[in-house]
Amino acid sequence: MGVLLLLIPGFPIRIAAQATAGIIGLVGGLSYAFLIRAIGGMVAWKHTMILTVTWALSFVFGITPLFHTSGSVPMMLLLTFFSFAVFGALGGMVTARLMRSVHHGVIARDFTPSIGIWSFSFGFAAVASNVVGEGLKMFLPEWIAWFIAFEAMALIIGSAGGYSVVQVFRSGRHGNDAPAGITHRSSSGEKNGLYFIVLMTLCLPYYLNDFSDIYVKDWRLWLAIDYVSVKLLPFLVVFLLIHTKKMEPSAFGLNHQPAITFLAACFIGTLSGIFIEQSGYLFLNNLHVYPPLGKMPEIASPFWQWLDLTGGLLMVGICEELVFRGYLRTFIARYTKRTSIIVAASALAFGLIHWSAGLEKVMVTSAVGAVFMLLYVRTHSLPAIMLAHFAVNFIDSAKLIPRFIFFP
Repeated sequence: MGVLLLLIPGFPIRIAAQATAGIIGLVGGLSYAFLIRAIGGMVAWKHTMILTVTWALSFVFGITPLFHTSGSVPMMLLLTFFSFAVFGALGGMVTARLMRSVHHGVIARDFTPSIGIWSFSFGFAAVASNVVGEGLKMFLPEWIAWFIAFEAMALIIGSAGGYSVVQVFRSGRHGNDAPAGITHRSSSGEKNGLYFIVLMTLCLPYYLNDFSDIYVKDWRLWLAIDYVSVKLLPFLVVFLLIHTKKMEPSAFGLNHQPAITFLAACFIGTLSGIFIEQSGYLFLNNLHVYPPLGKMPEIASPFWQWLDLTGGLLMVGICEELVFRGYLRTFIARYTKRTSIIVAASALAFGLIHWSAGLEKVMVTSAVGAVFMLLYVRTHSLPAIMLAHFAVNFIDSAKLIPRFIFFP
């Protein structure tokens, strides 16, 4: 299709690429509909249309950003992977949920592994085809090189897509959505006062800590306040509650999870966090309801700067997840089972701990917090999300990916 369109004089390359990608996605989505129907799913025409349109748009949106930016080869490969992985996750999410709704044998509540495979394979296939095509055209005629490159992309997407469908059936969770250790309010005699005191002890230091961003200018004092109030204190509180058996580790999201679920949750969390930060600040750039009130002072010591960038950010990822995903879900789940309320309340609570950094920061971090809580609700385990939290913070703080590189 692309070659035929480019035979037309003056036909834009971008439109030809989008049309070709759209047809690939259209046929891919149609094949999923046939597959679901072949294994007993009651697929109506509207379901077929949803799948074909979703995957067509996933391919079109995946390729579109590549025509609006430029840079070095590594940067463009990173952009290619990122763009296709994001929209591959979207296509996978729609496909998995549709399979659950139309096939009685799909009981999976945790689709994270399948969506992770769809997402990663989509991005990897796009990068691999690019590398293979550019490499082979040095030895073969260009049309043969790119024919092989597209076959490699098809093989990767097809194999991973088929495995993702299988994984949907394997990843079922039975019973209550709530993990062990999360109970709802009842007449069991549990003291509500303990849960409220723990909530205040864990959360309040985070809201007060931002005053140091405004008033503390000495980086050594700032580090001392930060490490004691929002790193050491919550860690000790959680440790003592578990050690004295007042609460189970599962109340803080410390549950075992399969390796494939761990990798998928970590990948999706990192990818989503970077995407939200990259696009969020761009769209909110002119939303100056109130500017940043303060910021972290510059650390003069290279050693402490490196330590804070690595170990400090790792502690941030661990402690904030324990408090604002693990414990907050335990607390809210005692009053409601509704996922939407749990996600919204925890996202707002998490966003507001960044109140001194301005409204844009509050909104972006709230969105990231919502995604992390959704992942936790699905996987019932926090270690992978802690690692994703650290990765997002480290990539942003170390400026490994300059902001707006994907959306200039």
